[in-house]
Amino acid sequence: GSNMSTPPQMFVENGQPTGFEIDLSRAIANAMCLKPRFINIAFGGLFPGLMTHKFDYISSGLGITPQRRQVFDFVPYFVGGIQLVARKDSGLHFKDENGLCGHSVATIAGTTQAKALERVNQKVCKPGRKIALKYFPSFNDAVIQLRKKSADIAFVDWAFAAYVTHLMPELALASPIISGRPEVPRNQLGLAFRKNDKPLVTAVSAAIAHIEKTGEYGRILDKWHLQNGDIRKPA
Repeated sequence: GSNMSTPPQMFVENGQPTGFEIDLSRAIANAMCLKPRFINIAFGGLFPGLMTHKFDYISSGLGITPQRRQVFDFVPYFVGGIQLVARKDSGLHFKDENGLCGHSVATIAGTTQAKALERVNQKVCKPGRKIALKYFPSFNDAVIQLRKKSADIAFVDWAFAAYVTHLMPELALASPIISGRPEVPRNQLGLAFRKNDKPLVTAVSAAIAHIEKTGEYGRILDKWHLQNGDIRKPA
């Protein structure tokens, strides 16, 4: 299960699933002598779909959080991180999300980004200077709103931030890669599984270890210019 709206990690091109995570799932399946079947679904339907057995696991840029660990098992595969994007002509740049008070920010509800913004509104921003949160179905939609000037900032995954600022010269990175919680390092992204699927978790973990050993994991990272996400390197 995947929300295929976030290049370069997972998206649809010429009617076919593509991207870093799609290639990774194909490599995992190949190592297990299986053929992958991809289900493209809205982000909000991912966890319910997993619980109702619409798919065996989720691969959709999910940050591994303590709250999610209580309900699901994860196999780490990537070092995440989030990043702000602005229109280049705005000149906006921030050290982290704590500087966003008084700005309108577009992102996806329920994500690491959304939780970071909600934390800042609760703990940092003063009354009358709250962040105006604008939620959209995908990071691509958030960037569209940024380009339309319906938002000052788009708050997205770092890999997508790098992708869109390279693709769209009117946009610029507006922060370093951050974690969404200043007191912790960048989070790991993980494939999400049902708690009662321990044998599958073990098998997929072994498959990832195999493709790391053979060099396939590194080749997939290189293909999508995502070396900063190598799970084997310190964040």
